[in-house]
Amino acid sequence: MAADNKDLEASKAQYKSIDLMGVEKYMQELWVKSQDVELYTQVHGNKDLPTVLLLHGYPDCHRTWDKQVEALQQGHQVVCFDMRGAGRSSCSTQPHAYRIDTLMADIEAVIDAVVGKQGRVHLVGHDWGSVIGWSFITEEYFAQRVISYTSMSGPHLGLMLSWARRCVLSRDIVQFRDLAKQLMSSWYVAFFNVPVLPELLVKRFGLSAWKYALQDNGVNKTDPYLDISQEQLEGFTLNSLGLYRQNPLSPPEVPQKNAIKVPVQLIIPTGDNFISDKLYCYYGEYVQRLSKHEVDAKHWAHHSHSKKFNRWVSQFIQGIEQEKDKRVA
Repeated sequence: MAADNKDLEASKAQYKSIDLMGVEKYMQELWVKSQDVELYTQVHGNKDLPTVLLLHGYPDCHRTWDKQVEALQQGHQVVCFDMRGAGRSSCSTQPHAYRIDTLMADIEAVIDAVVGKQGRVHLVGHDWGSVIGWSFITEEYFAQRVISYTSMSGPHLGLMLSWARRCVLSRDIVQFRDLAKQLMSSWYVAFFNVPVLPELLVKRFGLSAWKYALQDNGVNKTDPYLDISQEQLEGFTLNSLGLYRQNPLSPPEVPQKNAIKVPVQLIIPTGDNFISDKLYCYYGEYVQRLSKHEVDAKHWAHHSHSKKFNRWVSQFIQGIEQEKDKRVA
């Protein structure tokens, strides 16, 4: 489904800064119109360099990528944006506004606004950003806009359910145990589908609970990312509950074997308390070109192990770009 991308850039502003080493850095703000919402978008670095688009998860906003923006903009144009209903992006009142197909159209709108309708990007996703990214590279219409994909802590929803079925049909006690462990780790999905209660608890205890959850899963207590207000937290948690209420019961189809042609780098935090590493055991059957890295970390590994994460992303993109150059030559 293509987005209606007329008047993509509702407004824009550009800023220049100089870091401690005397290096000039540029950041452009865009408000990208996609259907009935405006998406707050930041563009960092040189537009003539390969473009990296970062997709955040829940409960996060574009600032979760600060360490990646800082490191990657030296050799790339780096783009991050607040998903609809999160951060500084506007909300939608439409039914099914947080379905994956709608969110994929948002990603397309951002790509069009930054690199043009024929432009392509290197995609990086975490948590729900990774979940949506998998669908984006699986659907042929959207996949043509992606040069490479780096995924962490967010599976393809269809493949997740397919893995669960395999576990049940295997009649293997080890796989039963793996499935049971993942179901227990996903308790919050059922909780977020309870009417009204999650909203009430977020408004009453949200900020302290959010800080505790992030600190317990890879974000250092001194990280500036944690310095937000209750109002800001509500701005990127309440509306986005639609992710959990509109997608798990109507997941995307399981892709055909070897149907995913985009090169994929899978970064797997082995200590993730929400997503089991076992979920990815069959991905080689669906992705034509798959590489994996394991890291002894928890869910927010791009915070706790940012240098390693950034290095893997940069090296992966560099390798893909070098292959492109060879084909052109």
